[in-house]
Amino acid sequence: MELDLSTPQKALGTLEQAYRDKDMERALACRDFTHEAELMALHSTWEGASQAFDDTTLSQLAEGLAAQWLRAGPPDFSGVTSYVAAVEPYAGKFHVATEKGRIADGTTWSQRIFMSEQRGRWAVLCPSSVYESKRSRRA
Repeated sequence: MELDLSTPQKALGTLEQAYRDKDMERALACRDFTHEAELMALHSTWEGASQAFDDTTLSQLAEGLAAQWLRAGPPDFSGVTSYVAAVEPYAGKFHVATEKGRIADGTTWSQRIFMSEQRGRWAVLCPSSVYESKRSRRA
């Protein structure tokens, strides 16, 4: 299965089409749970966090994230159209993309989502609200 994940738009579009097709193998290829685990470590601010996230822990966390995502199953993307409106650098290989879309009834929406890019391959991570809401609760 050769996928073109060379841009944020192509990675997100491929993921969403895989959801429509209920093709979890193709959807999985658009994600990177190792990067998502690294992103979680980056956002961990408790004392000792940097020592706690060694390679073994990151690997186990990535496996857990992937298993949880597979159990949840694909969301319903029937009638959804979307595009990447902007991509901002975040930290190293991590970026925040602003995705805008429309559902079949004409309702529009926007979300910010973490993505990663490494060696020309983009991957979809988690919505940025996962971390933004935690940050606002701490303030």
